[in-house]
Parts: sequence; structure tokens; C-alpha cells
Amino acid sequence: MNIHQLIRARKTEKILAELSDATPIPTPLHEEKRTLILEALETSGWAPFHYPRQVNDLAEPWRAHILWDQEAHQVAHHLQTNLGVTTKEPKLAAACHCLILATWLPESDIWKNPQSPPKPEALARDEEHLAASAAMVQNLLLSLTAEGLGTYWSSGGKFRSPEMFRYLGISENERLLAAIFIEYPELRNDQHERKPGALRDKRSTAWIREVRLAE
Repeated sequence: MNIHQLIRARKTEKILAELSDATPIPTPLHEEKRTLILEALETSGWAPFHYPRQVNDLAEPWRAHILWDQEAHQVAHHLQTNLGVTTKEPKLAAACHCLILATWLPESDIWKNPQSPPKPEALARDEEHLAASAAMVQNLLLSLTAEGLGTYWSSGGKFRSPEMFRYLGISENERLLAAIFIEYPELRNDQHERKPGALRDKRSTAWIREVRLAE
């Protein structure tokens, strides 16, 4: 499969399950997928970025927080039982075999205090940080697709909340960009509810414009 085919092959599929259907993954399969996903993440980190963020001596403007199956299912229970969440996040976490929360680190104070006067230079760098982080996420989605894994990029819903950041030990200086729910093909369960992405059939090439300048 060449890169053009790979990009077109990746598709969104939301998979939802009840907590009672969340089962641990056999150890050999867990170790195999753990290695694969960590390698995919490391490779995804070669996305371009314009400015070094230099938080905790790390140049990258993004972070990735991995929840393997047991942690994802524990989070599903916490969302549903302790926080009373009735939206789709608990069912998504219960159905997935791995969950990656990709965040980015803004510089502008406006993200924490909307009333604070924005500094144009910080806002400009934030655009660069966010764009770079999105490139890292797309790299990851394509890498996982190439390995035959199913993925769903969610904006995160309740995972974006301060209480979930505290529960998961994520710094308040980060902002959630993507909650990536991953399915292992070996454990596909067709009894789970599945919803395809709503925009796949709405794509066109009309947004492409070739510039012609008068001589």
C-alpha cells in the first residue's frame, strides 16, 4: 500500500460498548501491541515543528498519554460511576483496546484566562504549536492504520475537563487535542455498536485552487 492509498484507507469508526463487555487483553497480545504502538508514537514524533516549546527540557510542543486496556476500562468506570457521565466517552473507553490522549502546550495566557490581553507573538507561536501537534496526530493515525489497527480521533469530550486531567495526572498547562481510541483487529467484536465517520462521503477536491498570476 503506497502513501496515497494509506491516507485514503484510514477511516473513522466509533466503537461503543458497555462496561460489562470490557475484557482484559491476553498478555502476549498486549506486549506485541504495546511494542507496536510505542514504535508508532516514536515515529510520529518526527512531525515538523517550528518553535521549540522547551517545557521540562523537551523541545516538542506535544505530549502523549497512553492508557492500555485496563487503565482505559478503569477510566470508563470512573467516568460513568463516579462522574455520572452519560455521553459517549465511557462507552468509547470501554470498547477500546488502547487509548492515547494527545495534548499540546500553548504559550499564550488566553487559554487559561480569556480576559487576559493576548500577546500577538505568543498567539502566533500557539498556531504553530497546534499545527505541529496535529501533524503528529495524523502521523500516528497513519502509522496505526498501516499496522491494521482501527482508530477514532475524538476531540475528547469529558476527557478535556480539569477533573479528568487531575485524575490522569496530566499537567494543567496542556490542552487536549485528540483522544485516539484504538481497536486491535484480533479482538474485533461485531456485537459492539459501530458508527462510521459522518464526513467521509462529503469530501471533494473543490477546495484546491491553482494560482495563476498575470505577467
